[in-house]
Amino acid sequence: MSDIAFLLLVFFMVTAVFFVKEGLNIQLPRKNSNPTLVLRENIYEILVAGETIKMRNKVLGTRDYKDLAEFRKDLNDLEIPNLDEKVALIKTTGETKYGNMLDALSAVQLRGFKQVSVKRLK
Repeated sequence: MSDIAFLLLVFFMVTAVFFVKEGLNIQLPRKNSNPTLVLRENIYEILVAGETIKMRNKVLGTRDYKDLAEFRKDLNDLEIPNLDEKVALIKTTGETKYGNMLDALSAVQLRGFKQVSVKRLK
């Protein structure tokens, strides 16, 4: 009886399909890669603090948003030439909710930014 139970256990373990939860889709730099210098005009700084969002760029200036939907809409409507050269720098504070930071990150990635940096402010 124990042999049959063991065989059934092995059979179900081998044939079972495990649910793999997908994490953040981020491409990290290689270990031996050199840091690159980026012009200040090419940095789009996004501060996510609690429920508020600020986006700052040297050319664009500073814009405040009350919610993520407004930020997402404005980011999609924004005319950004040479998007491959631009860097999105997402800064968060201690009171920022994890979901808000992820929403900002997904909005930036959906907009087409290839280079994204995330930093936590103290």
